Amino acid sequence: MLIRPALTEDGPDIARLVARSAPSFGAKGYSEDAVALVAVDAGAVVGWIEGVLDGAYTGPGALVPPPHGYVLSLVVDAEWRQRGVGTGLLDAFVEEARTAGCRWVFLFPDEGEGVEARVAFFRTAGFEAVDDPDEEWPVMGRWA
Repeated sequence: MLIRPALTEDGPDIARLVARSAPSFGAKGYSEDAVALVAVDAGAVVGWIEGVLDGAYTGPGALVPPPHGYVLSLVVDAEWRQRGVGTGLLDAFVEEARTAGCRWVFLFPDEGEGVEARVAFFRTAGFEAVDDPDEEWPVMGRWA
């Protein structure tokens, strides 16, 4: 498996991945400045992460001032889960954030069905809940 920056021609494969493995995932129009990485095996996109490196989490649990890395989306093909793809994508994004001068990366786990498993996964990937009493499920952060 190779993790690399997403290319324009990966768009249809990413769309198929999302439709197949995260059908309730809503399309979002993020900044052109978003960082997108893909995990590829034998020419097939098996995972995708997107985030920004100029985020600003302003809640009470922010450990350092902005800029913060902010993970917007992470999708792994259902057949590739629990094989290191998601963790590899998160690690690669955190490295991008570190290189860009961010000291901290945060995310908001999708609160839909299966949130407990997502929170557990993010914990195993090095993210910890931060103090944010306004959120039902924790905002999570990791040092870059």
